[in-house]
Amino acid sequence: MADSGGDVAGAGPSRTGFDTLPSRPPWLTFVLVVAMVVVASGFAHLFRDSAQHVIDWYAGTLDPTAAASEMRWFWLFGLVAATVFVAAWMGRFVERSFGHRTGVEAVAASARGEGRSISFRATWVRTAATWLSSVGLVSIGRESAIIETGGALGTSLGKRSRGRGDALATATIAAAFTAAYHAPIAGVLYVEEHLGVHRSRRGSVFSVAGAVGGHAAAIWLFGGEVIFPSTTGSRWAMLGFGLLVLVPALLAARLFLELRVRVRALALADRFGMPWWTVVAPFALVAGAAVATFPLAAGNGMEAIRQVSLGVTLATALALCVGKLVGTAAAIGAGAPGGILTPTMSLACGAALLTLLAVDRAGLVVTDPWDAAVLAMAVGVAVGLRSPFGAVFLVLWAT
Repeated sequence: MADSGGDVAGAGPSRTGFDTLPSRPPWLTFVLVVAMVVVASGFAHLFRDSAQHVIDWYAGTLDPTAAASEMRWFWLFGLVAATVFVAAWMGRFVERSFGHRTGVEAVAASARGEGRSISFRATWVRTAATWLSSVGLVSIGRESAIIETGGALGTSLGKRSRGRGDALATATIAAAFTAAYHAPIAGVLYVEEHLGVHRSRRGSVFSVAGAVGGHAAAIWLFGGEVIFPSTTGSRWAMLGFGLLVLVPALLAARLFLELRVRVRALALADRFGMPWWTVVAPFALVAGAAVATFPLAAGNGMEAIRQVSLGVTLATALALCVGKLVGTAAAIGAGAPGGILTPTMSLACGAALLTLLAVDRAGLVVTDPWDAAVLAMAVGVAVGLRSPFGAVFLVLWAT
């Protein structure tokens, strides 16, 4: 579901990688799975908490949207633009130096026996770039860095312990995803969509174990909690909301999908024979202007979405829809490594809220817009990331 630098959904590996037994005793494999699931889950929380503490250090708040709202326009613009440019440079360095050895697809390629696997060093550079973007209030998701790091940790340790690392990577990827969103079933579906582990009994077992273990670790060891407030409407009310926000959320998610796939700074630079930085810089400036204009678009979108449960304003709706669409598309288009799952949920939510405000202006009172926002987020994930089953278990489990 989350974009992690070239993942190919549905790319099914052969049974070779996941079913090849390592030359180590089973008890050691069990210990490694437990240990790495805890590490991957812990990293998901460390990534978020460390970035928030840096924001708190220079802005006096853990909330990136609050930090952006308190900053002067020109400082916020400069911070975001500069961060996007540096992150894009780091992303370009990884692509030039490591080729296709990044992202969850590299784990699938290793399992298929293609002779390439996810690079630990490349992953750390991409993760550092995403962390920098989080610290710099860029309108970008952080889930890809968390998931890729989980995969790289599992692969590296698996190889160092006399195995291929492919099966262990499925456990750590599922654990990282689950720890980030507290949605274990969605974590299993994510691994299936990107790695096709249903073809391997061993890979499936590792995936489920990682998701369950990641969920347990997130709750019992790292103080995880439900991400979004619960819905309160009746089934009929939810159905009505669904019909009302379906088309706006669908169109917003689809537009974002087209932008992030088709509008790429490096592709434009190659096409017109221009130095990379002359094209990346305008993208970075647009990303900075989007956040400076709509401070609630700062960060991955979680904080702004939570505000919807407290009340809907035009500023919030515009920030989630327009600000997030422009800011994230520009950052991703510049080449900054980052996730698009939460931004997709945000802009679908924003499109739904704009619709509700228009309906309310027309005289139809909407008593609980949060229910509509939740349904819109599910539509966004289903359309923007082409993951309908993941949308159901991710969004509804998170509430």
